[in-house]
Amino acid sequence: MNFIKLFETYGLAGLVIGVLFFIVWRMLIWVMAFVKEMMRQQTEERTGWLCRLEKLGDNTEKIARSIDEHDKRADERGRYVREEHKQMIETLGRINGFKV
Repeated sequence: MNFIKLFETYGLAGLVIGVLFFIVWRMLIWVMAFVKEMMRQQTEERTGWLCRLEKLGDNTEKIARSIDEHDKRADERGRYVREEHKQMIETLGRINGFKV
């Protein structure tokens, strides 16, 4: 089409509206590209955070298991120490002449 023919048909208002539509179209393309880039960056960031959270979860689980194991061993040591103390009290009582 001929540009002069279009200008004669639609006039100055048509030209201004056409230019505005072109500007809006270019802005939409730019915004869509910007959003696409932001989404890509956010996806990479979420992937990194997910990896970090999985590692923290594993470490927390290891610590919890270690604490449970420590508590189990502490109970065993406590029973052993109590039994030793009973024997020691009996022995010291006999040494000192007390009847048990």
